[in-house]
Amino acid sequence: MISFLRGGVALLALAGAAAGPARATELCGWLIETVEADGLHQFDLWLQADADTDVFYRMTGDGWRSEGVRAYSPGSGTYSLHAHKAAKVWGFGTSLNPPGELDIVAEIHAPPASVFSEDETPLLATFAFRRHVPEDEGPPPKAFGARQCVTAAAGR
Repeated sequence: MISFLRGGVALLALAGAAAGPARATELCGWLIETVEADGLHQFDLWLQADADTDVFYRMTGDGWRSEGVRAYSPGSGTYSLHAHKAAKVWGFGTSLNPPGELDIVAEIHAPPASVFSEDETPLLATFAFRRHVPEDEGPPPKAFGARQCVTAAAGR
């Protein structure tokens, strides 16, 4: 019986070694800010990974703040990213009354074991999008659209 257990443990160790170590994934995030004809500012979070990976995103930060006004639509959810394909995972729109501050942060976590789980999962990346909006701003700058990339443990 003991030799059977030793053989099983050895077989499991060999199978784990053959599978190799977990592959790191490059995970990128960027925010696209557009302005509609009616002045509505739309903010869309895009994510991309270099391998198929599952993630849990949580939007934090303060959103839009100006004197006496706050606007934001923080949310969270799970998403399956496909290798090398960009995906819009979250969006928020608001009218801005400058001057003010934009503070949008995307925390990217490993997905929970269950959609019902409230346990905190490992943080893979944080993408912060912050800027001052001057009173006389014309078209929004393209700074948020620059990809921010990190190397993270595979989410799957």
